[in-house]
Formats: sequence, C-alpha cells, structure tokens
Amino acid sequence: MSAPPKVLAEAGRTARAYSLAALAVEEVGKAASLITLTVMPETLRAQAPVGPMLEWHQLKQAKGLLIAAMPYSLQEFAPRLAVMPAGDLAQLLSALDAPADEADRLKRRGLYVDVDRGARIREPSEISEAEVLSQLARAGQAASAAGQLLEPETQAWLANPVDEAVELSVAAVSALTETSHARTPEAAANVILNVVCKLRVRMAAKDAGVTPVPSDLRPWRQQAHPAVVRLREAPGPAEAFPGCLS
Repeated sequence: MSAPPKVLAEAGRTARAYSLAALAVEEVGKAASLITLTVMPETLRAQAPVGPMLEWHQLKQAKGLLIAAMPYSLQEFAPRLAVMPAGDLAQLLSALDAPADEADRLKRRGLYVDVDRGARIREPSEISEAEVLSQLARAGQAASAAGQLLEPETQAWLANPVDEAVELSVAAVSALTETSHARTPEAAANVILNVVCKLRVRMAAKDAGVTPVPSDLRPWRQQAHPAVVRLREAPGPAEAFPGCLS
C-alpha cells in the first residue's frame, strides 16, 4: 500500500506521491471502520451510521493517523486506548487534528490546482519534499498495521473480539450519532476524541460493576467517574475531550 507512493516520490512526482500516501492512510482508516462494524453487536449494527463511517474522508484520515501512531497489534488497539495513562492519551489524541487537516488539504492540492482558505491559488508543485516524506512515513506505519488483517489470528480475533473492542464499537455509534453535520478535519478529530473518552468511561463503569447505558453516556457526564477524572487531570485543554468532561 505504501510502495506506489514511494515509487512516485523517487520519480520526482512529489505531489501525486503525497496524494496517494494520504489516500493510503484513509483506506486504513476505512478498514478500521469495517473492523468496528464487524465486532459490533448485531442489534446495534442496524443503527450504525455507516455513511459517515465509510465515506467521511477526514474521519478516515484521522483514524488512519491514530492507527499509525500506535505501535500495537490490532488486537491490542482498543484495550490500550482503554488503559493508556491519561497524559499519554491526551498527547496522542491532541496530535490528530493538525496532520489530518494538512493531509486533507495537501491531498487535494496534489491532484489539482486549488484555492486555499485565504483565496490564494495553490498548485501541486508547491508540496515540499519534507511534506511528502512525512506523509510517506505515516502511510508506511498505517499500512504495516493494516497488513495484520491478513493474518490468521486476526480473523479468529474478529470472530471473538475482546470486550474493549465491542465497547469501542458502541462508543463509535454514540459519538457519530451526536456529531454535527460538519465534515472538517477538526470535526473528525473531535469524533475520535469523543469515541475514546466514551470507551474509557464505559470500561471504567464495567470495572466498577455498573452496567453501561447501551448507546448514550449522558447520564455519567456529570459524575466524577474515575475515567473522567483521569482525563480531567491529563495535560492539555479540557475541550480536547468533547462531551466527556462537561
């Protein structure tokens, strides 16, 4: 998946290389959505907002970037998010917005002449070598993670997912149902932040012997739940965790 962009970059086609590398990360994010749908309880799957999960480009990009940034197996992904130290989690999630925004802008610029937010005409040739190398690295990390889908143990795991993976799917439906109609990189990053926060609240509730509400965490948002407390104490602005700290 990451080889074709490298070939283009080595041939001097830096703009197309960037766009293809960004699309590779998006496809990994789409694969993550398909995994979420696979492990999701059947009764919830019928209610899942499949359109945004599979067609929202900025959300797929942000998911792919998150996967690329986590050096764990796919089986460990949800469990790690559920127990990661709050400071590490805050740093990881707060770093999604900027690269997702950059990838979204430069992916389009690499394919055609565009007009930026300042009404300036931007051309594919303006994409720098440093920007291409950075995106190639992300694509390589994301593609490496996606390659695990072909392993036999992954197939077995999908058929019998861990509790954290199932709860992550429930949190995803809840967060996407709550989100606005904005389709920006910032909105996509906020959805992921909300999903992770909901996952941690749900798992902490299970650990405490409380039955999580199936698809809505609003009853807990005003409580000093341990998972919420840990995120409140994490470095970084509280608004980085929408809906979970209110």
